Amino acid sequence: MKIAIFTDSFLPGIGGTENAVLRLAKELSHSHEVKVFAPSYHREYEEKTPLPFSVIRSKSIGFGNDFWSMPALTKKIKKELDTFTPDVIHTCTLGTMAKYANTYGKKHSIPVACTVHTKYAYCYKQVFKLNFIVKLMCAHFVKRAQRADVLTTVSDSMIPELQSYGLKDKSVLVIRNGHESSQFVDIEVKKENRFTLLFVGLLSNFKNLSFSFRALAELKKRNRDFVFYVVGQGPQEKKFKRQVKKLGLADNVVMTGAIRDRGKLNEIYAKSDLFLFTSIFDNDPLVVLEAGECGVPTLAIAHTGSSERITPDVSGFVAPYSEKGVADKIEQLMDDEELLKRVSQNSATMSITWEDIAKRYVEAYENAIDMKRK
Repeated sequence: MKIAIFTDSFLPGIGGTENAVLRLAKELSHSHEVKVFAPSYHREYEEKTPLPFSVIRSKSIGFGNDFWSMPALTKKIKKELDTFTPDVIHTCTLGTMAKYANTYGKKHSIPVACTVHTKYAYCYKQVFKLNFIVKLMCAHFVKRAQRADVLTTVSDSMIPELQSYGLKDKSVLVIRNGHESSQFVDIEVKKENRFTLLFVGLLSNFKNLSFSFRALAELKKRNRDFVFYVVGQGPQEKKFKRQVKKLGLADNVVMTGAIRDRGKLNEIYAKSDLFLFTSIFDNDPLVVLEAGECGVPTLAIAHTGSSERITPDVSGFVAPYSEKGVADKIEQLMDDEELLKRVSQNSATMSITWEDIAKRYVEAYENAIDMKRK
């Protein structure tokens, strides 16, 4: 099968969607012919390890930390598609790449599958303060999901989210992200004398780190001792450092910056007791699976995409969305070593391989092709 994947988020960008698209494309390319169409990011980029599929770059305009793709103004996009003659087009976006892919698919009778990873309303609320503008933007983008022959998302919570944007009479298939196993090795390291929490990811408002720091400030007021490793870099890094100092957490929070050395990251995972991930934005974060593989259970906010895989107090932990609720749960785990140990041993059970996920997508593609033939 020839599969054309369109995305507005890809290398050299960093983030969950970029990683998910990369890993899916790699897995699909084992048995199918794959081409990825992605933004140029205004600079030449070459993987250290050659990819098993070709990447065709669209012109793009950068603004802030994002890029607006312009496939309609990139002649080689159409030329590559015409030559490739894909059996199916898969859009992993609702942005401009999806608009182009939908139009091309309709014109050439090629089925289009669409996967939605992002809570767009949450993103736009960070930029536009007026709710009616946010609603207009979401209504505009959801039309692209409506046009897809097959629509998927990575979490159950995204279904009512899309419906709130205006999605109507459209079935949505949930296909969660996969996980690459054996990225980490089991090592023994000296544990901290203090209860050790960990966050790994982009240092942005989307990750709700400000909330995590406030919850830990509440914990510190109870005379509890702990250390919180924050691994990553991002646009709000300076803001978070100021907040840590203001909350009196300078002796408790260690901001390491980005760690790209897998061995050093492995050591931090190995000495951590709990992965603290309070994002209400993320839908199916890969980093939760990564932590689980290392035997580090996640504490997430209840009723969010981040918590959907977690069976509470079995494969991970959940807490209500309040600083007190999160502090209460961490305090419980500090006192109940047996519960923490038992759940740590089960934390890897949430993972699904990318091989299995790719098979589910191929089934979705085949359904889209069958629907187009009828």
